[in-house]
Amino acid sequence: MSRSRSSAVIALLAVVGALTACTSASTPAPTDVTHTRTVVSTISAPPTFVPKPATSVAPLPPEANPAAGEVEKPCPYIASTPADNPEVNVADIEGDHVYRTTVLTGLKPVGCRFYFYAGAYEAIADIVPTTFTTSVQATNAMILTSRAGTEAIGKKAIVPGVDAVLYRTRFFGEDGARDWACVFAKGKVMVVVHTQRTDTSLNALLLAKAVAPKF
Repeated sequence: MSRSRSSAVIALLAVVGALTACTSASTPAPTDVTHTRTVVSTISAPPTFVPKPATSVAPLPPEANPAAGEVEKPCPYIASTPADNPEVNVADIEGDHVYRTTVLTGLKPVGCRFYFYAGAYEAIADIVPTTFTTSVQATNAMILTSRAGTEAIGKKAIVPGVDAVLYRTRFFGEDGARDWACVFAKGKVMVVVHTQRTDTSLNALLLAKAVAPKF
C-alpha cells in the first residue's frame, strides 16, 4: 500500500566571485573572495486522517422518522430489493430483507443505509463515502480505517484498479465489534461498506464489488 509523501522543493544558488590584482613578485596582492548561498525550502504535508470511532447505528422502526442527515429515498448506487432489481440488490447480497432505505445527505458523495423489516429494525448495511484531495490520501485512509478494526484481510482488484480491505468493526449494537465491513479506495474517494454479518465477510466484499464501479 502507498504511504503519505511530503513534497519538497529546494532551490540552491551559489555564486562565487574572485578578484586578483597584479602586483610585484615580492609582494602578494590581496585577494577578495565573496561567497553567496541562498537556500529556499518549502515542505507541504497532507493532513493526518484519523478514523472516526466505530459506533452502532440506531434502528429505524416503521413509525420513526430517519435520523438527522438521513432522507428516505432510493440509494443511487444499488437497488435495495429484488423488486427494484432482481439481478443486483442489497437484500440478496447481504442476506436480509430490506424494509427502509435512506440516503446519507451529509456525505460527499452521498451515502446509503438499509434497514431490516422486522425485529429490532436495525441497519443491515450501509455505504459511507469520504472524498480526499488526492488518491494517495484516500488509499492511506483506507489502510488506517481497516487498522482501526480487527482481523484485516487485504483484497486485490475487487474490480479493475480498486483494492480493498475486509475487517471487523462495530455496526449492529448486539454484535459488539464483530460485524464485517469492506473499505476500498477509488481515485480520491474512500468507501466503507458495513454489514451486520458476523459469520462471514463475503457479503461485505460482494456489496463493495457491486457499488465500486459507481464511484
